[in-house]
Amino acid sequence: MNSIITLICCIVLPILSLRQIKPKLCVDCKYFVTDNKDGKFAKCSLFPTKGGRVNYLVTGINEEEYYYCSTARDSTNMCDLEGKMYKKKYVKKVNEVNKE
Repeated sequence: MNSIITLICCIVLPILSLRQIKPKLCVDCKYFVTDNKDGKFAKCSLFPTKGGRVNYLVTGINEEEYYYCSTARDSTNMCDLEGKMYKKKYVKKVNEVNKE
C-alpha cells in the first residue's frame, strides 16, 4: 500500500510542480498609466483620487489624478497583492476566414 502511494506521489507531484503561476503585473494591465521613466511612479487609471474632482470644482480644469500602482496593489480595498481588478492590456485577436 505504501509503495502505491509513493508511486502516485512520484508521478503526480512532478506534474503539479511544472505548472508555474504567472504574477499579474501592473505593466501588462489595461489601466496602467506610465510615468515615462522607470515605472516607479506609474499610476492606475482605475482608481482616481478625490483631489482631481475637488480641483475641478475650484479651477474648472478637468485634471484627472490617479493613485500610484504601488498604492493600489498595497491596499485591500483596491487591487490588492493578487491583482483583483487586473485586466489584460492585449487580447489576441483570432482572424476568422470566411468560407464562401
